Formats: sequence, structure tokens, C-alpha cells
Amino acid sequence: MRHAFTVSLKENSQELIINLINFLLYFSIELSIIFLPLLGVQLGASDFQVGLIGTCYGAAFMLSSLFFGWRSDTLGRLPLIRFGVLIASLAFILQLLASNVILLMLARSFVGFAMGIVAAALVAFAYESVSCLGKFSSYGALGWIAGAMTAGIVKDFNNLFLLSGVLCMVAFLASLWLKEELGQRKKAPDFFGIIRRNFRVYLAIFLRHLGATAVWLIMPLYLVSLGADRYWIGLLWSVNFGAQFIAMRFVERFNENKVFALGQILSILVFLAYGFTNNYQYLIVVQVALGISWSCIYVGALLIVLGSGEDKGTASGIFQSTINLCNALGPFIGGIVAQGIGYKGVMFFAAFITVVSFLTVLPKPDKTSNETIS
Repeated sequence: MRHAFTVSLKENSQELIINLINFLLYFSIELSIIFLPLLGVQLGASDFQVGLIGTCYGAAFMLSSLFFGWRSDTLGRLPLIRFGVLIASLAFILQLLASNVILLMLARSFVGFAMGIVAAALVAFAYESVSCLGKFSSYGALGWIAGAMTAGIVKDFNNLFLLSGVLCMVAFLASLWLKEELGQRKKAPDFFGIIRRNFRVYLAIFLRHLGATAVWLIMPLYLVSLGADRYWIGLLWSVNFGAQFIAMRFVERFNENKVFALGQILSILVFLAYGFTNNYQYLIVVQVALGISWSCIYVGALLIVLGSGEDKGTASGIFQSTINLCNALGPFIGGIVAQGIGYKGVMFFAAFITVVSFLTVLPKPDKTSNETIS
């Protein structure tokens, strides 16, 4: 009985540390990104250049997570997690040197590269180590809440960048307590086979998140145009992340395919609401719906792709890369649309492309109703 209790305590400690690292990573990411468009404008960036700043981060994150997620299936997860958070600590602090738009682009590229190293490996490690992937994901949302609220209080860009670096260093120290049981080394996973197996899910995620990332980078500017100050921007972000933290702990109980489709429908309604509103205070309710929609999409899609085969690091890497391909292209598209037809046009673009995303996951007429969308 005593031995069983000790084993259980060790397992719980491992899970607690994994959740803590996830919390700290998203805390640091949100601290640095929430007011980034405002910093870009302060440095003289146009709407289009603000989009390019986001594109640099997303492109670096995409390529890094794709490669290192693939390598984690042969090298192991933990070495990449530790190396990634250590490099991320340095990358966040180097943002302090960004005195013009070009340097800010370079700094955000380095941050994206560092976060890509750890992201896919951490998700795969969590899937194999924790009892509930939804609960693990919810701690990322909790980190977003902490980041948004802290950013709304601190406000100063330099202090936010410095704090992001410190949090990643704490995550690195926490990772030293983790242990990984390494099995026999496998040959390199079938990269393209994994893509084919989950193609419809990856495509649906790509389309929905392309619309979302076109919105997120210009969203602070849009809210300012509606009269919101930095406190209200932080509050609205916190409401979204609070809804995610709660919803992610429950959505795993339901069928992942239905949950994923529900998230698409809610996203369409959210983007339409953004486009039609003229009062930023009404968006509190919309942010709750946004949090639920992303929880359904993120956890539902992760369960589908990670449950489809053994090469979970590669599958997670492709998933993270799909999201970050959107992080690269979405701000670029959002900047162009905003420059051409205004901020509301970006909202309606996101709604339209999410409709297309939803159509990609609808079951074919000749298929049985219990078929998965993968």
C-alpha cells in the first residue's frame, strides 16, 4: 500500500510539473504578444508591417515545431523541452533590444523558433504522461489569463518582455524534475503518411485559424478604434482565456468529432459578432463564446490526430505547424484586408473562411454517421 502511494505521488508530481510548464509558457507568450501591435505602431509600423511582424513569429514557430516535433519521436521529448524553454528565455529578453520595426521582426522570429522547439514535444510528452489532455490544455489557457491580466496592469513593454524571459527560466528549472522513460529508438516516422491520415483535420484547423489569426493581430487596434483602453483589452482577453480554462476541462468527455464541429459553428458566430458590434463592452459575452469555441476545436483536433497513430511527436508537430502557418499567413492577410477595407472587413473575412473550414469536416453523404473526420 505504501509503495502504491509513493508511485501515485510521483505520477501526480510529474503531471503537476508538466501542467506548470505549460502554464508558464503560455503566460510568457501572452505577456509579450498582447500589446505587440501597439508597440509596432509606436515604432512606426503600418497595418501591413504589423502583419509582417506577426508573420515572422508564426513562420519561425511553424518551421521549428515541424522539424523538432518530428525529431522528438526519435530523440525523445524531454531534451527538446528543456532546450526549448532555455532558448525561449533568452529570446524573450532579446526583445528589449528591438528599437525599430526590423529589429522587432528579427526578435519575434527568434521567439517563434524557440517556442517551436518546445511546443510539439511538450504536447506529445503530456499526451503520454498526464491523465487528461483537456486539463493539461486548460493550464495553457490559465497562462493566457495570467498574461492578459498582468499585461493590463504592468503595460510597459520592456517590463513585459523581461518578465516573459524570467517565466521561461522558471519553466526550465521545473523541467529538470521531469523524467522520461525512453524505449527503443524508432526509425524516422512516415511524415507524409501522417499528413494523409489526418488531412481533413489539418485542413479544417488551417482554414479556421487562418481567419482567426487575421483577426487577432489587428484586434487591439480595432478595440482601440471602438474606444477601449489597454485595461479593457486585457480584460476582454482574460474573459476569453477564462472560458477556455473552464471549457477545456470538460470537452474531453464528449465525442471529439462532434466537439470539433461545434467549435467551428461557434467560431463563425463569434467573428460575425465582432463585425457587427459598435460597442466594445458588449464583447464580453462574445469572448465567452470564443473561449468555448477554441476549446472545442483545439482539444477535439488534438485528440483526433494524437489518437490516430504511434508517432505522436510528428503528429503534434504537424498540428502545431498548421496553427503556426496560420500565425505566419493570417497577420499578413489581416494587414492587407485592414489596409484595404478596414477592421470590420477582417472580421467578415474570418467568418467566411470558417464556414469553408466547417464544410471540410462534414461527413460525406455515403459515409456512415459514426465515421471520424480523420
